[in-house]
Amino acid sequence: MTASAIVTVSSTVTISPSAANVAAGTTQQFTATVPGIPNASVTWSVDQIVGGSATVGTVSATGLYTAPAAVGNHTITATSAGSAANATVAVFALSVSPSTATIAVSATEQFTATAQGLSAPVFSWSVDAIAGGNSTVGIISTAGLYTAPAQAGTHTIAAGVANASGSASAAVTVISFTVTPSTATINPSATEQFTAAIQGSIGSTFTWSVDGVAGGNATTGTIGTSGLYKAPSVIGAHTVTATTTTTPAVTADAAVTVVNVALAAVLTYHNDDARDGAYTQEVTLTPANVNSTQFGKLFSYSVDGQIYAQPLYLPQITIAGATHDVVYVETQNNSVYAFDATGVQTTPFWQVNLGAPVTKDDYSGVSPVVGILSTPVIDATTQTMYVFAESSGGAGPFHLHALDVTSGTEKFGGPVLVTGTVPGTGGESSGGNITLGSDCYQRMGLALNPVTHAIYIPFGSCAHGWVLAYDQTSLAQIAIFNDTPDGDGGGLWASGGAPAIDDTTGDLYLMSGVDELSPGVGDPVTNGYNDSVLRLDPTNLSVLDYFTPDDNFTLAANDVDLGSGSNILLPDNASSTPHETIGGGKDGNIFVVNRDNMGGYNPPPVDTNIVIQTVQTGTQEYNNIFSTPVYWNGSLYYHSNRDVLRAYSWSASTGLLSTTPTSTATPVYSMHGATPSLSADGNGNVNAIVWDIDNSAYNDTGTGSGPSVLHAYDATNVATELYNSTQAGSRDTAGAALKFTVPTIAGGRVFVPTSTELDVYGLLP
Repeated sequence: MTASAIVTVSSTVTISPSAANVAAGTTQQFTATVPGIPNASVTWSVDQIVGGSATVGTVSATGLYTAPAAVGNHTITATSAGSAANATVAVFALSVSPSTATIAVSATEQFTATAQGLSAPVFSWSVDAIAGGNSTVGIISTAGLYTAPAQAGTHTIAAGVANASGSASAAVTVISFTVTPSTATINPSATEQFTAAIQGSIGSTFTWSVDGVAGGNATTGTIGTSGLYKAPSVIGAHTVTATTTTTPAVTADAAVTVVNVALAAVLTYHNDDARDGAYTQEVTLTPANVNSTQFGKLFSYSVDGQIYAQPLYLPQITIAGATHDVVYVETQNNSVYAFDATGVQTTPFWQVNLGAPVTKDDYSGVSPVVGILSTPVIDATTQTMYVFAESSGGAGPFHLHALDVTSGTEKFGGPVLVTGTVPGTGGESSGGNITLGSDCYQRMGLALNPVTHAIYIPFGSCAHGWVLAYDQTSLAQIAIFNDTPDGDGGGLWASGGAPAIDDTTGDLYLMSGVDELSPGVGDPVTNGYNDSVLRLDPTNLSVLDYFTPDDNFTLAANDVDLGSGSNILLPDNASSTPHETIGGGKDGNIFVVNRDNMGGYNPPPVDTNIVIQTVQTGTQEYNNIFSTPVYWNGSLYYHSNRDVLRAYSWSASTGLLSTTPTSTATPVYSMHGATPSLSADGNGNVNAIVWDIDNSAYNDTGTGSGPSVLHAYDATNVATELYNSTQAGSRDTAGAALKFTVPTIAGGRVFVPTSTELDVYGLLP
């Protein structure tokens, strides 16, 4: 006989999760398990209140907890079969600030999440439910920084807490808000119309400021309610800002640079910061009257030394109470002259000497002395001429002078000693440093940057290439650059050319040479920037980008300087093509370089020049370009050594040069060819003439040289020579030839620097 009984074994209830963070008003599912008892009946409570309440939160019969609106800590209890289990709940309040935002396309907005009731929460961010966002909806960082997309639209920013339920959101409206033009260069005291638009709809509900000053002021320039900006009277960079009256936090900017120009003046090497060599305000000289019958040598001014610097010109300058047109000339004996450009007064308005020159007797370079070798630069707005002079005696040979153009007196506490030291292990290093050597030539022209207010002074023909920057007012050194600190070479001389400056960014563009490099061990480019096109940061002179030809070692081994010539900046072309700089050197390769991506260095086995285009010019293997080209109205003009003047076309739509000349002249120049200049009537881009100087008669052996010869060619077809200074017998004979000289055209005159005098040509009486 048997008997049986039913025995129930009780088990401990478990609850999952055992702890949870729950945003106020959101839900969290809890699950209770009773081992051994399937489908066990469970009673749920919150803070011992069965089913909970509005104050502590409610829990359903299936364990779904709904958090209350208030922050707090609560206990969820599951009871079954005489056993109970608890879970802790932290109810927190999640919010995102700001809750709404309106920003411009591509602008940023900082969002902040808070979780009241939690300590050290970790947040996750999304845009339109996409974790971290993307380029279409905008991107948000782990810190909540939102970067709007490039398109207008509305989006939802959401923040959640790791391992917690619930999220909080914010609404963001992205608008297309622009100021046109976005960049502008403008003359002192001139005007520029700016227009603001929101999502393509131009309106008048904007306020305007300059450099953060509502309406601007005399220092920044002023701007009216319609967006008409009037520049101040001094050069400089400024920011024009439009603000919507409905959403003051949303702004749009435009960059404006007041550039260093003056009506009908020539203030710097090759006429402007782009170094294009075009004087487009010439209304007197035309192809019709520049001939040996009507045009010739008017007069000359004797000077005390060679004139390597390009003459500079300022019209309508008040000197001693009278108004004059003035041409400025500097010599190797360190004399600076201010001459009457019209010839009415035959003696200088003023003359100053900046110290005894340094004896060189460098017949392949400069001989017999060096004083003022480079072209100065004039700031017309402050009437200051910045001059670099090398002199004997004193603490050092190099000095920067700031001269009053009306009197020649020193300004701003000048002169200042120019010197500098950089870390380096290359040539002339000592103790891990290299100091600017007194053997260097300062041949490149000075450059004045309207964005940074700095004067740039390049050096070469020594162990390294250097650029030193000085503040234009304090004359304090603000930056220094050596292009081969751990090697040798890289000299900056460019046959007298000057660094080109992008007046919108202030960036510098220039080309280096080889100079003292001794090739044979390793690749020369690995020790710096020999034979390179450089883009320098205008504030600290660091290298922002560069291009080095792939045959760099061959160039170095054969002393084939890329930097024997100088580069120019081409005007902004169609939006489909990049910004460009064009230049070439001794091997005759004209490089068209993308300034936005210059190409770097790609030696063998890659062996590729990443440039827009390469065009060959000249007739020599290794001695072609010793000049800065001229650009005008779609044409580029080069005159290489032992070659003729050649014109190439340039397309603004493609950014490409013609691969063969569109026209060529007849006379062949030796002694480095020539750097041309151009005159034209800018009102209609007409009456253009290309001028250059044949210095074939220069004798670099130290004995006498023959005369320079001035030539004039029709710019539309340089095969047509309009004039040269040998056509009228001895009537127009110029002074003794000197290499690398550049004519200046202004006010109906052509100013020709020589070894012995300044010659002035124009229409004959």
